[in-house]
Amino acid sequence: MPTNARTIDAHCHVWPGAIGTAAAPREPADYSIETHLARLAELGIEATVLVPHIAYDGRDLSYLHACAARYPGRCAVMGAITGAEIADPHRIDADIAQGVRAFRIRAADMGVPLDALCEHLAQAGGVLCPLVTRAQARAGALQAIGPLAERHPALRIVLDHFGGDHSSPDLAQLARRANILLKVSDFGAFDLPPYDAARVATVAMCALFGAQRLMWGSNLPVFALDARQDLGAAWHAIRDAQALSDAERAAILGGTAATVFFPH
Repeated sequence: MPTNARTIDAHCHVWPGAIGTAAAPREPADYSIETHLARLAELGIEATVLVPHIAYDGRDLSYLHACAARYPGRCAVMGAITGAEIADPHRIDADIAQGVRAFRIRAADMGVPLDALCEHLAQAGGVLCPLVTRAQARAGALQAIGPLAERHPALRIVLDHFGGDHSSPDLAQLARRANILLKVSDFGAFDLPPYDAARVATVAMCALFGAQRLMWGSNLPVFALDARQDLGAAWHAIRDAQALSDAERAAILGGTAATVFFPH
């Protein structure tokens, strides 16, 4: 990998040791930005994308914005979309004014027309980031993404966690749309160290999407709730992957995320 390439964790959650604004109790109770950046620093990872945990904090981005202000250039804040924002896309304008470019949406909220939201996001240069679970992917949830991308070619769509199912045949269809990108993240959802299956899946996704549309993410601290998982092994599974070229590793481990989440 080129020594001057920026390295980025494209998917993490952070929160302070306080009660969340939603009903679900946080697990772990405390996972601060300082804890996360320290873990990344051990591997030489320079920046991270802060993803709201909707079940814990709803659309409250206050802590994430505080982290970005405290560590400028090292943290990008992602927003969240729920039914209210789908009904009135202008509700996300305040987030956009604060520099938020990408917005997470759960597949469970995508069963209604999204065209007005997508057009609004596209006009703002925004990014839509669907969260699809494995069960939802296997029930066909990914099949709605392609037509959405086709109708809104100016909108970039970034799928979390291999689109929910790294083995889904629907991913090959989605890869045909140039505006669909993929996070190769949360290896622990289907693999254990040394993450041979996750590395093989990443190489396969690289063949489908191209490295310029892939980005690695840790999914900490959720990833580490399983004590068998190992962040360093998950990083080096791609950092040292001989089946990928230097340029491909550089894109997946930071280059792609830099263009999507850190454009300036």
